[in-house]
Amino acid sequence: MLMRLTLLFLSALGIGFVSALVGIGGGALIIPLLILGFGFDAKRAIATSLLCVVTTSLVASSEYLQRGLVDLNTALVLEPSTALGAALGALITIALPERIVKLALGTVFLYVAISMFRRYLKPLPMQERMGTASRSVGRLLIAVILSFIAGMFSGMLGIGGGVIKVPIMVMVLNMPTRIAVATSSFMIGITGASGGIVYTLKGLPDPYAYAALALGIIPGASIGARILKRVNTRILGLAFATILLYASLRLIISSW
Repeated sequence: MLMRLTLLFLSALGIGFVSALVGIGGGALIIPLLILGFGFDAKRAIATSLLCVVTTSLVASSEYLQRGLVDLNTALVLEPSTALGAALGALITIALPERIVKLALGTVFLYVAISMFRRYLKPLPMQERMGTASRSVGRLLIAVILSFIAGMFSGMLGIGGGVIKVPIMVMVLNMPTRIAVATSSFMIGITGASGGIVYTLKGLPDPYAYAALALGIIPGASIGARILKRVNTRILGLAFATILLYASLRLIISSW
């Protein structure tokens, strides 16, 4: 048991670091780790992951708020629909068979990995270089609808939704990537809590695994948030996408 918890702690250090730098809650790495590395069933891994997502958000977003990187106006517009979607998504996952949950995890992670490869391999858009953003009513409405969908995936799959929220804010609202990452980190705590409450009421999270992961995520995310401006997020994003691609294929194969 001690060795198992120690390995979870060490893994969480790296997960927290990467999560803070790319604006995700870490669920896309925590869940494959728990299922493929430690033999958790998918629903328990998802439930435990969502609690970790809240921890990551609290640590990273506190740093981003102090640095003025969080777009609070956008977060307050998008988060209500995201939180509602997360609660609904958690209820859906609880009702689904284990095999279907694994297949859904693998499929979504595969899509996210491909999307991240496309995002980090192409040149930065002009808005990114200029630091401009669009807040038209039409774009905000599209972002709200997509955020509800991101929330559903968050609740269903145990992720904070940052892997979907960051692209929404960058591509739909033309938000600079670093601002999108910081805003996403702030939002995923609320999203994770919304879905996490549903899973906790069902007794699904593993308290020991969560404690070990949280103790590693806290320093890892804090360091990542502090050095965001000094790290090449393109290289980090490509590394993350590679790991996620491998994990997604493993989940899809195991679901068969």
